[in-house]
Amino acid sequence: MLENGNIKKDRSVYIISCMGVSVSKISFYSLIFFIIGIGAASFLPIPFYVYIPVGLVILILARLGFLKKKLGGVLFIFFCILFFILGVVRYQISFPKIDENHIAFYNNSKITFQGSVIKEPDERLDKTKLTIGDIQIKEQDSEGKVYPPQFFGEKVGRVLINVQLYSGYEYGDIVEVECKLQEPGVIDRFDYHEYLARYDIYSTCYWPKITLVEKEQGSFLYSGLLSVKNRIKSIIDTNLSEPQSSFISALILGLKRQVPQQMRDWFAHSGTAHLLAVSGLHISILTKMLMIFLVSTLLIRRQHAFWFVLVLIGLFILLAGAPASAVRAGVMGLSLLYAEKLGRPYSSMRILLLAATIMLLINPKLLKADIGFQLSFTAVLGLYFLSPWFNQYFKSVPNFRLVPVRQYLSATLGAQIFVLPLILYYFGNLSLIAPLANIIILSIMPVVMAFGFLFAIFGLIHTWLSYIILWPLWILLTFVILVAKIGASIPFVSFIISGFPFFAVIILYGLIIFWVKKIRVYEK
Repeated sequence: MLENGNIKKDRSVYIISCMGVSVSKISFYSLIFFIIGIGAASFLPIPFYVYIPVGLVILILARLGFLKKKLGGVLFIFFCILFFILGVVRYQISFPKIDENHIAFYNNSKITFQGSVIKEPDERLDKTKLTIGDIQIKEQDSEGKVYPPQFFGEKVGRVLINVQLYSGYEYGDIVEVECKLQEPGVIDRFDYHEYLARYDIYSTCYWPKITLVEKEQGSFLYSGLLSVKNRIKSIIDTNLSEPQSSFISALILGLKRQVPQQMRDWFAHSGTAHLLAVSGLHISILTKMLMIFLVSTLLIRRQHAFWFVLVLIGLFILLAGAPASAVRAGVMGLSLLYAEKLGRPYSSMRILLLAATIMLLINPKLLKADIGFQLSFTAVLGLYFLSPWFNQYFKSVPNFRLVPVRQYLSATLGAQIFVLPLILYYFGNLSLIAPLANIIILSIMPVVMAFGFLFAIFGLIHTWLSYIILWPLWILLTFVILVAKIGASIPFVSFIISGFPFFAVIILYGLIIFWVKKIRVYEK
């Protein structure tokens, strides 16, 4: 029995609890159904109002007692249905209206427009991709002739254009582009339209006639960040040879596209490809490894170690140019560590769910179209659900202070198992050597990252300072590359599975969920 004061203070919570359901349970499942609603709208293009009569029927049946007799159960179902429909609506309104005010309205037309480079140029091995925003179209007559002095109306949307490598364009440059706009299509079963839509890009332009109008008109802070990144890249290229140069550039700067194809194959076949990108999987595992290293090896208290990891991951994301994918992955990984810092196991899942919901509320297209978001979320779930269980299961594995093998093994296996279905579906790569290769590499990764950061910072201060740790860094990088190369060269440990079906992904995740439920029942 509650005291009168507590009843008055928390009357709403008490009343709902008496009806058979708690506020925390309602909020928890409401967020889940919001995400399910976004997922349903992503894969099933059905108008939101179709779900309303279905929801009303379910609610009426619940109220009549077919599903739950308590009023709290009806209230619980009501909120689940409401948030499901809200998720559907949020996804459907995330797509812009394509009219004369949107640049995509002019797809399949040859036009001349002016805009600014609003993101860091994406340099590939054979070309550079520029994202153009703040677009204005030059006025044309009925015959398509352009009147150069005149512009009319800024257009909503962005255009992704391909230009020659080393063309010299930078973030903030204002350019004039003449080309035929195209709508992104499907390339070898890859939905390029959906991939670009998550960035609000619905038009592409290949090898246009482009003229520089004005330079360096972007954000001062972001320009400065990219300038530091380019200086670090120059320091790396000057002091390190290939393939160590490409590897450390991918590792701390996120420049995966410039890694030679042969080295990409080594890391892919050994199951360590996540090291070559500032990916969701990489950052999620890295945050956990840094925490293990600080707590188990350096004996720093977990509450204090969290702030060290926060600074290190923040520095890592900034050096990479703060791409949205890295920021999202960092939020997911740090959410798990923050929950562990609080020391409340039951709140961990709620914090992770809240972080995912906020990101999907901002951009609901991520759930289906962003592989990085999917990998980061599933990797964190693996760290949360399976890592503690593996840590108990492998009690016989030594846990040395300098190299806590059991904790590294547990974290690696937990994350790898949860992301395996997605890896098979998107990349078709099954590597049996991946767990061992990841354990060997990730056990020294905190040290590699620390030396990489110091090398970059010392190099920014003075080139001679970077020489202090040049050779130790080179040795560590060479070791990691050799592990990946040897792992990829072992016969019959790497398989390419082409066309892995989506229903198999669902079956695998169903088995993983069943396994997790059995584990949790056993633990209780």
